[in-house]
Amino acid sequence: MSDETKADFAVVEKAPSILNSDEEVLARLGYRQEFVREFGSLSTLSFAFSIMGVAASIPSTFDTPILSAGPASVIWCWFIGSIFCMSIALSIAEIISAFPVSGGMYSASKFLVPETQVPLISWIVGWLNTLGQIAGFASTDFACARMIAAMGILATDGDWNPTPAVIVGIYVCVLLLHGIINTSSTKTMAKITQSFVFFNAGTVLAIIISLFVTVPDNQKLPIKDIFTSVTNNTGYTSDFLAIMLGLLSVCWTMTDYDATGHIAEETHRAAIRGPVSIIVAVGGTGIMGLILNVAFVACSNNIVLPGATGLSTVEILYNNVGKQGTMAILFFIIVVTNFIGISALQANSRMVFAFARDGGLPLSWFWSKFNDRLGVPIRSVWVIIVISIFMGLLGLMKDPTAVNAIFSLATVAMDWSYIIPIAYKVYYVHIRGTLAFQPGPFSMGRWSPIVNTIAILWTVLVSAILVLPTTYPVLTVSQMNFSAPITVGVMLLAIVWYAVDAKEWYKGPTGNL
Repeated sequence: MSDETKADFAVVEKAPSILNSDEEVLARLGYRQEFVREFGSLSTLSFAFSIMGVAASIPSTFDTPILSAGPASVIWCWFIGSIFCMSIALSIAEIISAFPVSGGMYSASKFLVPETQVPLISWIVGWLNTLGQIAGFASTDFACARMIAAMGILATDGDWNPTPAVIVGIYVCVLLLHGIINTSSTKTMAKITQSFVFFNAGTVLAIIISLFVTVPDNQKLPIKDIFTSVTNNTGYTSDFLAIMLGLLSVCWTMTDYDATGHIAEETHRAAIRGPVSIIVAVGGTGIMGLILNVAFVACSNNIVLPGATGLSTVEILYNNVGKQGTMAILFFIIVVTNFIGISALQANSRMVFAFARDGGLPLSWFWSKFNDRLGVPIRSVWVIIVISIFMGLLGLMKDPTAVNAIFSLATVAMDWSYIIPIAYKVYYVHIRGTLAFQPGPFSMGRWSPIVNTIAILWTVLVSAILVLPTTYPVLTVSQMNFSAPITVGVMLLAIVWYAVDAKEWYKGPTGNL
């Protein structure tokens, strides 16, 4: 065996079986139990569903596919995207089943990368995941602010027209509310989370039934047009590219796959409940989302979008179920959006805590402090709130395209934080065979390298699309897609920091035993 091969070779310690206690598994991975395990089957599943929150995520992102290329983009991007997103979900589920630590894929990278490369790769994955999760949380709460503003416009029959500054103000208030809620014990969060899945599914059902029961004949889109109608409003000459821009909706909704991994240290039987919740949530979200998208598109004929409220889904509801019905439905959509934000902040704060625990962030000693009374990392919660406020300042630009970049940023950064460890697993475990991977209770067996490869290729394709401007040509700064510059800028700073300083002391996810 060559010296290079010896350097690459690593044997992962025995992964957890269902019978191993959570504390034993955590200790074997190098960590002591700090959190209190309060999440059971229902709360973990509800948490996974609430992160995706299809009842609110589709109304928040529906404008991109419908205004870019029309009904065909809405339906086919969701349908195809859901199938390929499942490949990422399955790949992540298998990995967090083997390594149920609050750092999720970041912590798992220690066991999927040759020892000599662990510090650099873990550093990159940690920064990508942290950046993506903060952007995901920020974009969720900004969507919530837009919904609240739309409800105000409806309530006043258009007499109140909020400025971008007002919407940013609402956004800050939503951020603070979610920060306060997340300054609660794990036991409290687990109890709150249990109800999220029922609100989510109930709101989806209410929207679908309301639309199909009330839609007048002149607003019923012909069945053929639901699946084939294309209206290219992007400025790009390619209708196919315009359609593909609609992938933002499904990819943003489905992202943060490893959220249950971030609460692994707060979950009973995390090695099995975490991965199962991911798979069920992605599958359920895909099915519910497809039906919901069909309902919105089928009832949108002869309606000028996005309408006075600036949100196409609200305009469709208003023209079908009327003002009072729309107000009632919008209230529940806003509730579900808040649930997404609460869950996203919880997962995000655990990632920041895990990364800081390993020394990966500026002032790590401060952000990794654990509140022993509540059993949560409160400082990690509030640093995310502060950073999210600065991200939301993009909303002060008059063109909504600018703030939409936060949605793309969340998807691209998080997906790449997943795919890098998955790619290393494919190469070093399945191709070279120089790294031994012992799966946990959930395993894809011989299908694992195939599904992993599909996930990698899908992410590369989607990333190339989501960093493009949604309109062409780009005539103003506010029409730019800032997702690529922000991601590249942050990562360059992180890599430069690593090269000139951090490489001397950062060793990757080292554990705390």
